[in-house]
Amino acid sequence: MINQNILSLKQSSTLLINEKVKELRIKGKEISHFGFGQSPFPIHTSIVAALRENAENNHYLPVAGLEELREEIVLFLKKHQNIRTAKESLFIGPGSKELLYQSILIFDAEFLIPKGSWVSYIPQIQSKGGTYHILDTNFENDFKLTVQNLDTFFKNKGPKKQTVLILNSPNNPTGAIYSKEEYRALAVACRKYNIVVFSDEIYSQINFSQAYSPSISAYYPEKTIVFGGLSKVFSAGGYRLGYMLLPNEMQALQNVYKSLFSETFSCVSSPIQFAAIKAFEYHTNLQNYVATSSAILKSISEFIFNELSAIKVECTKSEGAFYMLIGFNRYKAAILKLGISSSFELANYVLENYDFAMLPGVDFGFEKEELFFRIAFVDFNGKKIMDACQSEQIMDTVFIQKHAPNVYLGVKKIKEFVFTLKV
Repeated sequence: MINQNILSLKQSSTLLINEKVKELRIKGKEISHFGFGQSPFPIHTSIVAALRENAENNHYLPVAGLEELREEIVLFLKKHQNIRTAKESLFIGPGSKELLYQSILIFDAEFLIPKGSWVSYIPQIQSKGGTYHILDTNFENDFKLTVQNLDTFFKNKGPKKQTVLILNSPNNPTGAIYSKEEYRALAVACRKYNIVVFSDEIYSQINFSQAYSPSISAYYPEKTIVFGGLSKVFSAGGYRLGYMLLPNEMQALQNVYKSLFSETFSCVSSPIQFAAIKAFEYHTNLQNYVATSSAILKSISEFIFNELSAIKVECTKSEGAFYMLIGFNRYKAAILKLGISSSFELANYVLENYDFAMLPGVDFGFEKEELFFRIAFVDFNGKKIMDACQSEQIMDTVFIQKHAPNVYLGVKKIKEFVFTLKV
């Protein structure tokens, strides 16, 4: 017999759409791929060189991770994320995704997921037969959780056990970022309701206006577990290295985590851990590299926002990462005439008829009839566009059309679809 919790899972939506687009492109279809969120930029040469230098290292490393790497991440977090911790509180794992999953396994709790959250949180909870609640959020606030949302939930629901809130900022799928003031207010509510927070900060340095994004751990340090890694900021998704840090008040969990890690993944690849030291040293050249990539993503997000907002497509305001939620709810009557009533159906219709790939909101905690979709605006050659930035200072529509043609064409396809609804 197969565990029914596992049997009920489907393949990750983000990975599934990526495979589908690859198949369609092999068949000759010109797909605008806004469905998969992988950094388009190459890994910095310094990190690649460090990996090459350590390729022969075949030793098992400590379960918690290489001590030198943990020390470097502690310094990185202090200087570049305003988070203070100690190496003893920090653990290295095969991606922040896995560390989040192991944490979900460890905590016997009810999980709180804001509507508009990453696709894997809910399936990970379901895989262990856990209980979760979708917390209501709204478009006017870019689907960020508010104190009022928490108050409403606790007033109406009253969970039976410890609650764990999973927050993600910069956010996937909206691109929104929680401000210090918003976190300060949420921290008060979290204390009031005795909430443990899993703070997913994997995109922290991909911020369009600051060097890094605020962390709720600065305002609620006693019960916030922070997660981060290499994949997004350092364009190293395939390296599969993440980190997490326990707050001082949860140090008793160290042995629990180490025991589970030792019985599952044991340790992260040795060469990758040594290469990661170079990444988290975060020298000036690498900081400039990340800043340039953020500037490019900002320009592209603003182009998309302006183009789609002008035709009354709902758009969240991206402040970081490389995502945006777009909505066609203002055209729902016309879409219903096509025989389409769910975001899943509409995503397939647009892919089949307009060669545009996006992910339906139902994968992100929305009701199926809410016509919101995540778009990832990274379908371009990152190296070429970074090279172009050196000679062309203005990243306007002409620049995007020239150096990110798939993005430009994708927006054109969405506009064509919308124009048919207006007829």
